[in-house]
Amino acid sequence: ASYVVTPSSTSQNDHDGNSDTGNSQLNQKHTHQFGNTSSGVKNNNGDTRTIHIVNSNTVKQFSNVIQHELEQQYNEGVGGRDNGFDSIQLNPTRFRPNVVVDGLEPWLEFDLIGKTIEVVPHQDNDGEEDQSKPTPLRFRITSRTVRCAGIGVDPLQPELGILDVPKLLTKHFPQHGPYLGVYAVVDGSSGGNICVGDTFRVVDE
Repeated sequence: ASYVVTPSSTSQNDHDGNSDTGNSQLNQKHTHQFGNTSSGVKNNNGDTRTIHIVNSNTVKQFSNVIQHELEQQYNEGVGGRDNGFDSIQLNPTRFRPNVVVDGLEPWLEFDLIGKTIEVVPHQDNDGEEDQSKPTPLRFRITSRTVRCAGIGVDPLQPELGILDVPKLLTKHFPQHGPYLGVYAVVDGSSGGNICVGDTFRVVDE
C-alpha cells in the first residue's frame, strides 16, 4: 500500500512544501526536547528528533463524528449564523504535523508503528526503479501521538473556539483513546528531501 503527501504537508521550518531531512547532521545526537513529547527519548535511543505524521482521513472521520460539538462551538463563536457548509471539517494542521498524508484509511497509521516507510518521489511513481539512485529517504514509525490541550484552539479556525480534543477522542474513539497521529524518526542510513505529491510505501524487512 502507498499513500501520498498532501499540499498541507509543510515542515515547521520550511514553508515551501519541502522538508530537508538529509543525513548531514544525523551523526550527532540531539537531546533537546520538543514540546511535551518523549517519543524520541523512549523510542530513538534518547535522540529527540522526531517527525510528526498525521493522516488527513483520520482527521476527516474525527470531524464527521463530532459534528454536533463542532456546530455548537461554531454557533457560539459566530452568534448563531449559519455556517453555510454541509459539515464542519477540522484542519489537519491543527494537530501540528510535519507531514500530512492522504490515501490511507482512517486510523491505519497506527498499524504502521514499528514499521519502516520509504519516500517515493512523485516523479518516480511510474514504478520504474533506478539502481544508481542513492538510498531513499526512510522513516521508522515509533509511536502514537497523545494529544493535549495545546491543540484546543486552531488559529486558522478561531470561530470554532476551544475544543477539548483529548476528551472528544476518548469519548468517540475509546478504542484509540486520546491519540491522533504518529511519530517517526529518520533512518540514519538514508537522507534526502520530501515534497508535496511524494508517496510513502511500507518497506518489507
